[in-house]
Amino acid sequence: MTNIVMYATAEGKKKLENELNSLVAQRGDIAAQIKEAREFGDLKENAEYAAAREAQNNLEIRIKEVEATLQHLKIFSYKTADTSKVNLGTAVTVENLKTKKQETYVITGFMEFDIEKNYISNESPKGKALLGKKVGEVAIIKTPISSIELKIVKISKAG
Repeated sequence: MTNIVMYATAEGKKKLENELNSLVAQRGDIAAQIKEAREFGDLKENAEYAAAREAQNNLEIRIKEVEATLQHLKIFSYKTADTSKVNLGTAVTVENLKTKKQETYVITGFMEFDIEKNYISNESPKGKALLGKKVGEVAIIKTPISSIELKIVKISKAG
């Protein structure tokens, strides 16, 4: 995970920081649960102890994941997105060359993607295919069955 760069808005970063603070705050509660479960006796046959240790392990794993993500996070802004080509923070209108249907997507980081709003992650297959394309160019998204060709019709700032 050392060379991976992840993107999020300032709001997305704040959400991650809040999650980390919440997770760290839970350490004391889980430690108390482990201490209480130890008092029940034999640790080999103590379900409460095993459950508390598993909760502690899961918590520490998630803390490490969030910390690593924050270390590799780069902030982008919808307001300052470069619209000369498809970039993070841009809204891109595409035309499916097969169906002639047009759709508009907002290219965003992993924290803000929302399929229902057509906010797609730059890490998704569609997001990767669109990034860097200019108006008039065609992005090809390969699927297990076929490929989809999307012509870039318009690029603008999102929001």
